[in-house]
Amino acid sequence: MTHRAFLHHLHHVHGSLAAANPLRIRRYVQNHVFDASFGSEGDLTYLTEFGRDSVTELRFENMEALTATMSDPYSREVMGPDGAHFNDLPSALALLTRPAVLMAPPASDAGESRVKVLHFVHKSGGPVPDDVTERWQAAHEEVLDAEEPQAKVLRGYVQHRGVPGAGRALRHFGGGGEPAYLGVAALYYDSQDEALTHFPSYERSLRERSAETGGFHDPSRSFALYSREVTIF
Repeated sequence: MTHRAFLHHLHHVHGSLAAANPLRIRRYVQNHVFDASFGSEGDLTYLTEFGRDSVTELRFENMEALTATMSDPYSREVMGPDGAHFNDLPSALALLTRPAVLMAPPASDAGESRVKVLHFVHKSGGPVPDDVTERWQAAHEEVLDAEEPQAKVLRGYVQHRGVPGAGRALRHFGGGGEPAYLGVAALYYDSQDEALTHFPSYERSLRERSAETGGFHDPSRSFALYSREVTIF
């Protein structure tokens, strides 16, 4: 499939099926990717990664709601089979996270989709420090305190922090095993040009601050997706 055909099916076919029977999903948002970057400059490890076309966010009240939704016949007999029509299931990546809103995103205007960069932050090699999420947040706050251009254009920031324990339920989406990501940062911008211009500088500053504290993440296995947010329900 072309990227455009993929997004059309995801939005208008798969999204419509989900909206027809939300089950216990509280909110469903699709993030349609228009550009991406993988790894870090000068490090060939990124060649082991591959492109991503979209990110789906499903929000649940609790783990019981997630488990009930994934085991419901509608998920298994309608949504799952349709997903196989357009989704490369073996390469899919599924994460269970809890959001930490550090800068509230702006409200969406009617008919407008927000520009959002999704930064998938891979864990560093070796033992993960107990305070790794605190280090991640502190590095972000230091970047903003510097008051450089990449901080001034940021309109919202949410850290979706990875939590364990949903491996069985997440197998509905394909892929395999618990992914080695700290989580996903969502950065909001006013325009596509501002995101493409300023996020690389933000990521570079974050990487420098990570290195200064012994490294809380692995930049070569992290990646960023530039997307437009589409709310299904």
